[in-house]
Amino acid sequence: MTILVGEVGWPTDGDKNANLNYAIRFYNGLFTRLAANKGTPLRAGNMEIYLFGLIDEDAKSIAPGSFERHWGIFRYDGQPKYAVDISGQGQNKLLVGAKNVQYLPQKWCTFNPNAKDLSKLGDNIDYACTFADCTALGYGSSCNSLDAQGNASYAFNMYFQVQNQDVRSCNFEGLAMVTTQNISQGNCNFIIQILASSSSSSLGISLLALTFLEVLTFLLL
Repeated sequence: MTILVGEVGWPTDGDKNANLNYAIRFYNGLFTRLAANKGTPLRAGNMEIYLFGLIDEDAKSIAPGSFERHWGIFRYDGQPKYAVDISGQGQNKLLVGAKNVQYLPQKWCTFNPNAKDLSKLGDNIDYACTFADCTALGYGSSCNSLDAQGNASYAFNMYFQVQNQDVRSCNFEGLAMVTTQNISQGNCNFIIQILASSSSSSLGISLLALTFLEVLTFLLL
Protein backbone atom coordinates (compact mmCIF):
# COMPACT_ATOMS: atom_id res chain seq x y z
CA MET A 1 0.00 0.00 0.00
CA THR A 2 1.36 3.40 -0.99
CA ILE A 3 1.41 5.92 1.84
CA LEU A 4 1.62 9.67 1.32
CA VAL A 5 2.56 12.06 4.12
CA GLY A 6 -0.04 14.77 3.67
CA GLU A 7 1.40 17.37 6.04
CA VAL A 8 4.88 17.78 7.47
CA GLY A 9 6.59 20.94 8.68
CA TRP A 10 7.73 23.10 11.57
CA PRO A 11 6.30 26.51 12.59
CA THR A 12 8.56 29.52 13.12
CA ASP A 13 6.65 31.69 15.60
CA GLY A 14 3.79 31.69 18.09
CA ASP A 15 5.38 29.33 20.63
CA LYS A 16 8.64 28.93 22.54
CA ASN A 17 9.43 25.84 20.42
CA ALA A 18 8.44 27.49 17.14
CA ASN A 19 11.42 29.41 15.80
CA LEU A 20 13.75 29.63 12.81
CA ASN A 21 16.54 27.55 14.34
CA TYR A 22 14.28 24.60 15.10
CA ALA A 23 12.65 24.84 11.66
CA ILE A 24 16.02 24.80 9.90
CA ARG A 25 17.15 21.81 11.96
CA PHE A 26 13.92 19.96 11.22
CA TYR A 27 13.96 20.57 7.46
CA ASN A 28 17.65 19.79 7.08
CA GLY A 29 17.04 16.42 8.71
CA LEU A 30 13.88 15.80 6.68
CA PHE A 31 15.37 16.63 3.28
CA THR A 32 18.54 14.66 3.98
CA ARG A 33 16.48 11.56 4.76
CA LEU A 34 14.29 12.07 1.70
CA ALA A 35 17.33 12.43 -0.55
CA ALA A 36 18.76 9.17 0.77
CA ASN A 37 15.54 7.29 -0.10
CA LYS A 38 15.82 5.29 3.11
CA GLY A 39 12.25 5.70 4.23
CA THR A 40 11.41 4.53 7.75
CA PRO A 41 12.46 1.37 9.64
CA LEU A 42 9.12 -0.25 8.81
CA ARG A 43 8.70 1.19 5.32
CA ALA A 44 11.95 1.50 3.41
CA GLY A 45 12.39 3.37 0.15
CA ASN A 46 11.11 6.57 -1.36
CA MET A 47 8.64 8.71 0.61
CA GLU A 48 6.21 11.16 -0.95
CA ILE A 49 5.53 14.08 1.35
CA TYR A 50 3.80 17.45 1.18
CA LEU A 51 5.14 20.41 3.11
CA PHE A 52 2.89 22.25 5.51
CA GLY A 53 2.95 24.92 4.59
CA LEU A 54 3.96 27.23 1.81
CA ILE A 55 3.17 30.62 3.31
CA ASP A 56 2.05 32.00 6.68
CA GLU A 57 -1.71 32.40 7.18
CA ASP A 58 -2.53 35.38 9.38
CA ALA A 59 -6.26 34.67 9.54
CA LYS A 60 -6.07 30.97 10.37
CA SER A 61 -7.73 29.69 13.55
CA ILE A 62 -5.37 29.57 16.51
CA ALA A 63 -7.51 27.16 18.51
CA PRO A 64 -4.69 24.54 18.53
CA GLY A 65 -2.11 27.26 19.34
CA SER A 66 -0.75 30.58 18.13
CA PHE A 67 1.86 28.73 16.05
CA GLU A 68 -0.89 27.74 13.60
CA ARG A 69 -0.38 30.96 11.66
CA HIS A 70 3.36 30.45 11.19
CA TRP A 71 3.87 27.14 9.35
CA GLY A 72 5.03 28.74 6.09
CA ILE A 73 8.51 28.37 4.67
CA PHE A 74 7.80 31.79 3.16
CA ARG A 75 6.77 34.98 4.93
CA TYR A 76 3.46 36.73 4.30
CA ASP A 77 5.04 38.60 1.37
CA GLY A 78 6.41 35.51 -0.38
CA GLN A 79 10.00 35.96 0.80
CA PRO A 80 11.88 32.92 2.18
CA LYS A 81 12.35 32.82 5.94
CA TYR A 82 15.62 30.90 6.01
CA ALA A 83 18.19 29.06 3.92
CA VAL A 84 17.49 25.39 3.34
CA ASP A 85 18.52 22.84 0.71
CA ILE A 86 15.44 20.95 -0.43
CA SER A 87 17.65 18.64 -2.49
CA GLY A 88 19.06 17.24 0.75
CA GLN A 89 22.67 17.74 -0.37
CA GLY A 90 23.56 20.14 2.42
CA GLN A 91 23.99 23.18 0.18
CA ASN A 92 21.83 25.52 2.20
CA LYS A 93 20.56 28.48 0.21
CA LEU A 94 17.55 30.73 0.17
CA LEU A 95 14.61 29.54 -1.88
CA VAL A 96 13.49 31.80 -4.71
CA GLY A 97 11.01 34.31 -3.35
CA ALA A 98 8.17 36.14 -5.05
CA LYS A 99 9.40 38.79 -7.48
CA ASN A 100 8.31 42.41 -7.86
CA VAL A 101 6.31 42.45 -4.63
CA GLN A 102 4.89 45.92 -4.08
CA TYR A 103 4.49 47.27 -0.57
CA LEU A 104 2.52 50.13 0.91
CA PRO A 105 4.52 53.25 1.92
CA GLN A 106 7.08 53.05 4.73
CA LYS A 107 4.64 54.02 7.46
CA TRP A 108 3.91 52.40 10.80
CA CYS A 109 1.35 52.93 13.54
CA THR A 110 2.95 53.35 16.96
CA PHE A 111 1.96 54.12 20.52
CA ASN A 112 1.58 57.87 21.05
CA PRO A 113 4.05 58.82 23.82
CA ASN A 114 2.07 62.01 24.45
CA ALA A 115 -1.15 60.14 25.21
CA LYS A 116 -2.61 61.27 28.53
CA ASP A 117 -5.42 58.85 29.28
CA LEU A 118 -4.13 55.27 29.30
CA SER A 119 -7.19 53.78 30.97
CA LYS A 120 -8.46 52.40 27.66
CA LEU A 121 -5.13 51.09 26.40
CA GLY A 122 -5.95 47.46 27.18
CA ASP A 123 -9.33 47.63 25.45
CA ASN A 124 -7.79 49.17 22.33
CA ILE A 125 -5.05 46.55 22.18
CA ASP A 126 -7.69 43.84 22.48
CA TYR A 127 -9.67 45.45 19.66
CA ALA A 128 -6.63 45.62 17.38
CA CYS A 129 -5.70 42.00 18.05
CA THR A 130 -9.26 40.85 17.41
CA PHE A 131 -8.99 41.99 13.79
CA ALA A 132 -5.24 41.53 13.21
CA ASP A 133 -2.62 38.90 13.98
CA CYS A 134 -0.86 39.46 17.32
CA THR A 135 0.40 35.91 17.82
CA ALA A 136 4.03 37.09 17.71
CA LEU A 137 3.43 38.75 21.10
CA GLY A 138 2.81 35.45 22.89
CA TYR A 139 5.10 33.72 25.37
CA GLY A 140 8.32 32.59 23.72
CA SER A 141 7.41 34.25 20.42
CA SER A 142 9.50 36.67 18.36
CA CYS A 143 8.01 39.82 19.95
CA ASN A 144 7.64 38.49 23.49
CA SER A 145 10.35 40.79 24.87
CA LEU A 146 8.58 44.08 24.07
CA ASP A 147 7.55 46.37 26.91
CA ALA A 148 3.98 47.58 27.42
CA GLN A 149 4.30 50.41 24.91
CA GLY A 150 5.98 48.06 22.44
CA ASN A 151 3.10 45.59 22.76
CA ALA A 152 0.65 48.40 22.05
CA SER A 153 2.66 49.58 19.05
CA TYR A 154 2.83 46.07 17.61
CA ALA A 155 -0.91 45.54 17.96
CA PHE A 156 -1.76 48.98 16.59
CA ASN A 157 0.57 48.55 13.61
CA MET A 158 -0.77 45.12 12.69
CA TYR A 159 -4.29 46.55 12.62
CA PHE A 160 -3.09 49.62 10.68
CA GLN A 161 -1.47 47.43 8.02
CA VAL A 162 -4.50 45.11 7.75
CA GLN A 163 -6.55 48.24 7.10
CA ASN A 164 -4.15 49.15 4.26
CA GLN A 165 -2.70 52.06 6.25
CA ASP A 166 -5.97 53.97 6.41
CA VAL A 167 -5.03 56.93 8.62
CA ARG A 168 -8.32 56.55 10.48
CA SER A 169 -7.19 53.12 11.67
CA CYS A 170 -4.25 54.59 13.60
CA ASN A 171 -5.88 56.62 16.33
CA PHE A 172 -7.22 54.28 18.99
CA GLU A 173 -8.78 57.10 21.00
CA GLY A 174 -5.64 59.21 20.81
CA LEU A 175 -3.33 56.40 21.91
CA ALA A 176 -1.64 55.90 18.52
CA MET A 177 0.08 57.93 15.83
CA VAL A 178 1.59 57.34 12.38
CA THR A 179 5.38 57.38 12.01
CA THR A 180 7.78 56.99 9.08
CA GLN A 181 10.49 55.57 11.35
CA ASN A 182 10.80 51.78 11.33
CA ILE A 183 9.87 50.70 14.85
CA SER A 184 10.97 47.07 14.50
CA GLN A 185 13.03 45.82 17.44
CA GLY A 186 15.60 43.04 17.16
CA ASN A 187 13.88 39.87 15.93
CA CYS A 188 10.47 41.52 16.23
CA ASN A 189 9.46 42.73 12.78
CA PHE A 190 6.82 45.45 12.45
CA ILE A 191 5.56 44.62 8.98
CA ILE A 192 4.55 46.79 6.05
CA GLN A 193 1.50 45.48 4.19
CA ILE A 194 1.78 44.44 0.55
CA LEU A 195 -0.14 46.44 -2.02
CA ALA A 196 -3.69 45.14 -2.23
CA SER A 197 -4.53 45.95 -5.86
CA SER A 198 -6.11 43.16 -7.89
CA SER A 199 -3.30 43.14 -10.44
CA SER A 200 -0.46 42.92 -7.92
CA SER A 201 -2.36 40.37 -5.86
CA SER A 202 -2.80 38.16 -8.90
CA LEU A 203 0.87 38.53 -9.73
CA GLY A 204 1.91 37.62 -6.19
CA ILE A 205 -0.38 34.60 -6.06
CA SER A 206 0.90 33.36 -9.43
CA LEU A 207 4.53 33.67 -8.38
CA LEU A 208 3.91 31.95 -5.07
CA ALA A 209 2.09 29.14 -6.82
CA LEU A 210 5.03 28.77 -9.22
CA THR A 211 7.48 28.58 -6.32
CA PHE A 212 5.27 25.97 -4.63
CA LEU A 213 5.32 23.83 -7.75
CA GLU A 214 9.11 24.13 -7.89
CA VAL A 215 9.36 22.95 -4.28
CA LEU A 216 7.11 19.96 -4.94
CA THR A 217 9.07 19.09 -8.07
CA PHE A 218 12.30 18.93 -6.09
CA LEU A 219 10.68 16.77 -3.44
CA LEU A 220 9.21 14.31 -5.90
CA LEU A 221 12.32 13.86 -8.03
